[in-house]
Amino acid sequence: MPRITHSSPSPPDAAAGEERIVEGVGVAPGIVIGPALSFVGETYRVSEERVDDDEAEAEIRRFEQAVKRGERELNKIASLARDKLGESSAEIFQAQTLILRDAALHADVKCLIRDESYSADFAVQTVMGRIRKRMEASTSEYLRDRAGDLVDVQNRLLRTLQQSKGFSKIETGRIVVAENLTAADLLLFSRRDVLGCAIDFGGPTSHVSIMARALGVPAVVSLHGFSNTVEGNETIILDGFSGRVVVNPTEETIAAYRARREKYQRGLEARQELVPLPAETKDGHQIALRANVELEQEFPLLEKYGAEGIGLFRTEMLLLAKGQPIDEEEQVAIYQEAIRAARPHPTTFRLLDLGGDKLLPMAHREHNPFLGWRGIRILLDKPDLLRPQLRAILRAAVDGPARILLPMVSTLDEVKRVREHLTDAVASLQADGLPHEEDVDLGIMVEVPAVVLLLDRFAPEVDFLSIGSNDLTQFTLAVDRGNDLIADRYHELHPSVLHLIAQASMAGHRHGLSVSLCGEMASNPRVAPLLVGLGLTELSASPAFLLDVKRAVRSCSKAKMAALAAQALEQPDAQSVVTLMNTWLREHVPELAVFFDETA
Repeated sequence: MPRITHSSPSPPDAAAGEERIVEGVGVAPGIVIGPALSFVGETYRVSEERVDDDEAEAEIRRFEQAVKRGERELNKIASLARDKLGESSAEIFQAQTLILRDAALHADVKCLIRDESYSADFAVQTVMGRIRKRMEASTSEYLRDRAGDLVDVQNRLLRTLQQSKGFSKIETGRIVVAENLTAADLLLFSRRDVLGCAIDFGGPTSHVSIMARALGVPAVVSLHGFSNTVEGNETIILDGFSGRVVVNPTEETIAAYRARREKYQRGLEARQELVPLPAETKDGHQIALRANVELEQEFPLLEKYGAEGIGLFRTEMLLLAKGQPIDEEEQVAIYQEAIRAARPHPTTFRLLDLGGDKLLPMAHREHNPFLGWRGIRILLDKPDLLRPQLRAILRAAVDGPARILLPMVSTLDEVKRVREHLTDAVASLQADGLPHEEDVDLGIMVEVPAVVLLLDRFAPEVDFLSIGSNDLTQFTLAVDRGNDLIADRYHELHPSVLHLIAQASMAGHRHGLSVSLCGEMASNPRVAPLLVGLGLTELSASPAFLLDVKRAVRSCSKAKMAALAAQALEQPDAQSVVTLMNTWLREHVPELAVFFDETA
């Protein structure tokens, strides 16, 4: 059974213990203040138990009945998700249903029951435990994140086998503190109006992070053992911008965060006036501000925040949420919806960017997945994934402007091979008599330093460039951005990274290509002027940050931004660049400094 600990909100001076600050990763923006709810999810452990040979078939029937009940429960949760968030969020729970139906799982459980005379309970725990341990030990952040789904399915089965019930009542207005949460947990919590979530594990790509952003629930993850330090009677401040959690805050700290929250909300309401205005510097240079999206429910945010189209549609999230490839017709329907939401501006579809920290069940185990079988390498090896997606994009492009973006490109031959696949896709659509667009722009992700060095050779083969600063940073600095042991060495503002961005921008302009940046840097208004100064003409950011970025872009001239960039390129290290950016933000956009300048 889940263990829930909470108390009524206490005044600040009644909070036990001294104020302390814990740093994590903010995955859903917002600032909330309230009492903790210490949540330990459903964890069932069963002892080794044997059954008589003549009881084996009865145990198998118990297992099969538990599977059916688990499916019914997941279908109910999926229905709730569909009503609140749309079809793509429901697919998260449908993916768990696929685990329940997995033939190999069923075979292994039944084998242990028949051959080893184990009870159904212990057989389920043994089989799923083996799988979970392999996932948790994986070097892949994405695969580790998915282990939570397996735990949820296992607990669901064991609860049914033991005829127990899950938690049924949670008080409203709490900040949930947990070692881990599943997307189903968060969806149920949202019905009780939780304020926010602070979670030990997880990353930006975990299902619970995706769900938190979709539900608008502020969340911080990667807090590493924080849940063990919270009993449930503490007042907590959760800052989804910075990833900071404050426990037992003083009256002064609470007042400061309340003021920050109110100021941000007032500023956000005031910045709504910017929606119809262009992202234009004071000396008349326009920057295209587009949105990064991954789920269908984000499409309405384009209009809300004034996005000039979609600069990065992470199409792999549709596949990963469902747990299996999506057929061509399904893709066409989703892509058409995206194009209609973005037009008359373009929609940039990044082809399935699998591998690295986003593994599929078919992927091979790799010691260094970030430098292994991923991105365009998988797609060229798996044309059964590539061809339907190319056809779907070409078909959807009839409804409006679309662009195709290639992930993890490292050689010119990869671009040429995709061009051949595009030609074949057009020919096949013509043969099938299906409406389609024949001429769709093709661009590459600039995230491998080798590509930056040879962009003059790539440029004649592509129509646009999009810099992926997240991977470019980790490859340039030789720092795994998912490794907690070296997280303090990952700096997107390192001068070496800035020099590569500047070099890519100049190469694009030499060849008349638009150059965008779609990494996390683009969502930070203190960094946006620097990127414009480096010569970028397009930025693609999370929708909720677009107005903040637009405010920063409109704050001064491009000439001043270019001078800022030149100064940044001369700095000796990342911290010096950070100090420079913080100073600029305080001088030019002071109302945003309190949120995006951690020293403010």
